Amino acid sequence: MEKLTFNIPDLHCEGCAERSTNILERLDGVHNAEVTFDDKSAKVEYNPDKTSFEDMKQTLAKADYTAEK
Repeated sequence: MEKLTFNIPDLHCEGCAERSTNILERLDGVHNAEVTFDDKSAKVEYNPDKTSFEDMKQTLAKADYTAEK
């Protein structure tokens, strides 16, 4: 497992943070995700053999969220 922290600058509310958390946790290989509205960041624990930051970025983009390292 690896840990990654990245920004999601276009979160507008707590609901957006919760939705982003759910989106990330549905990805194969993501063990745990915590998205925080206050600092607009995501902390993700994942298996790099199954997913990558690019996969997370593309999945969030489908829901109109931007992921930035």
